[in-house]
Amino acid sequence: MRKLHWTIPLVLIALGGGTLWLLWGREPVEEGRCKLVWTKVSADSQLVGLAVQMLQPLTAKPEGVRDLPAGFDRPCYYEIKSGTRRIPLVVNLSDKLSLCLDTDGDGVLSQERCLEATCIRGTKDSGDTWRFGPISLAAQDSAGEAEGGFYVDCYRADAPGLLITRPASFRTGKLRVEGRTYRVAVADGDCDGRFHSILSLPLDRAWRSPESDVFAIDRTRDGQFAFSPYGQSEVMPLGHLLQMGNTYYAIDIAPDGTSLTLTRTQPEFGTLVIEPNDTTVGLKLWSDASDQYLPGRQWQLPAGKYQAIHATMEKKDASGDVWWFSSSLSSAFTRLGALEFFAIRPGETTTIRIGPPFAVKAEVQKMSTGMVSIDSILVGCAGEQYQTGFQRNGRRAPAPSLQIVDEKGTVLVADKFQYG
Repeated sequence: MRKLHWTIPLVLIALGGGTLWLLWGREPVEEGRCKLVWTKVSADSQLVGLAVQMLQPLTAKPEGVRDLPAGFDRPCYYEIKSGTRRIPLVVNLSDKLSLCLDTDGDGVLSQERCLEATCIRGTKDSGDTWRFGPISLAAQDSAGEAEGGFYVDCYRADAPGLLITRPASFRTGKLRVEGRTYRVAVADGDCDGRFHSILSLPLDRAWRSPESDVFAIDRTRDGQFAFSPYGQSEVMPLGHLLQMGNTYYAIDIAPDGTSLTLTRTQPEFGTLVIEPNDTTVGLKLWSDASDQYLPGRQWQLPAGKYQAIHATMEKKDASGDVWWFSSSLSSAFTRLGALEFFAIRPGETTTIRIGPPFAVKAEVQKMSTGMVSIDSILVGCAGEQYQTGFQRNGRRAPAPSLQIVDEKGTVLVADKFQYG
């Protein structure tokens, strides 16, 4: 019994200490500000899908590269963007796949540390991937001693091919906005180890690779960061502002990513108008000001540069039939004509006319198998392209037909397109 009497106080002390740690050991959730900590990227994370760079092999050795590491007898050259720098990168396509970066910019790669690839076995639906890293350029090394960093994924070991960079970690924290608690995160999308790279428009590459840093907020508070290229998204290229409802907040991230502050602000506005006035659109816009999803046809927007990455259009004809058109995200570049890049200026109105008259065009691509792919597209008066799988009164139109004729008018092929 004496032993039991001693045990009870010890248990109570332990419970009391645990309660005090829960109360005082955690950082309080503050209004509009928080500390950010490193979190490893999970395989299914949608957060870092935009924080990538797609690196194509160069046709020649970059200027400034003076030598190669020993044994690099099958070099393939690339350049990686790191902040404002373009850093030469070389992959040796040998029995042991290896990679080297010119981290100090002197062109002497023989003095740089080389990385060997780790093979990540594929599934029945995907091949093997060779992964380098994590690599850190913030500390001017190539070994990953610092936190964060990025991986470089290689998909071919036998010939030059695409490389993709992706963060190894991101920074996350919790804060309150108007009394409600949200999880927020930032990811380094331009591989410089800093968190200050705002989206720069217009893009001269695929929209999937904005090459800016990435900001995310769990709007639904379900514990996930969900990305949407069609509507309002929780993951977006980093801009100056965040819109929550009808309120805008200035985004301020410490350059090293250790803290984040959201401050309520009133930006300068301009007006965007879509014509004709019997048209209703849905626009997904990226911006250096604020990521936007816009239903309707006229809006007040913060001044800045904008690019549409997806658009839908609904229009009623003279017979009362309702037609619905959608752009495509399947190709590397979303072609949206005048919507691809425009500016909103304070106190000014920007007007863009889209839609009919339409032109039907064929998009022909030669496939690696020697086959030819022919796709039909609708082009609106602003140069914007829509899928031919439009809807009429809520029903998709029949697949259009196709004929290939020679110079004499003889029909060589008669077929129909297939939805896919």
